[in-house]
Amino acid sequence: MGVLAIHGQEVLDNMTDYAHFVPVHGSTQASYFENEFRGPISVQRFGAGHRTLVTDTGLLETDTWYTGPGILLSRMTGKFPSLMIITNTPIEDGVTKVWHALMVHSGKDVATEEDVPMGRAYQEASRQAFLQDFDIWTYKKPALKILQIPEDGPFHKERIWYSQFFNPRAQAPLIQARVNGIAPTKHQGASPRQEQRPFDTIAA
Repeated sequence: MGVLAIHGQEVLDNMTDYAHFVPVHGSTQASYFENEFRGPISVQRFGAGHRTLVTDTGLLETDTWYTGPGILLSRMTGKFPSLMIITNTPIEDGVTKVWHALMVHSGKDVATEEDVPMGRAYQEASRQAFLQDFDIWTYKKPALKILQIPEDGPFHKERIWYSQFFNPRAQAPLIQARVNGIAPTKHQGASPRQEQRPFDTIAA
């Protein structure tokens, strides 16, 4: 995707930025949004309608998690189940290199040649959606103190969590202990995907 002249913290803020999904990514009628912090893993669970990726009555649900400060995986429902990977690797202080990829399930046991254009089109739609974030980051200035309201999401916890990667390793358990747990922003009962924890098997 290219190089961003930005600190990785500004990228990771998206994990808790509930408010940007409607104007930036086309989400509609959010059902739930929550974050969970578990040691070196940061999780986002989100369920909402979408202007293009689901039917009018459908729900696009995502389980998204960072392992460490720069590797994101996201399992997504929608018209076609998919798995997205984004890596935003700090290569210098204030310089981040970014990659994006998507695997799409055709809905069949064995994909056919006819499924390939569909998969590529879905991947391109995902890449273009991610580019909307990329364009914002390109011009974003450091936000050292964020002006926020409760509905924005737990930026403060996410930034504490992120700080473990820029402190001596021995301090990590103390930093993690300050934020470990679930932080709901939009909550209508427990997230229906909360107990699935797809990152557990991958992280192990």
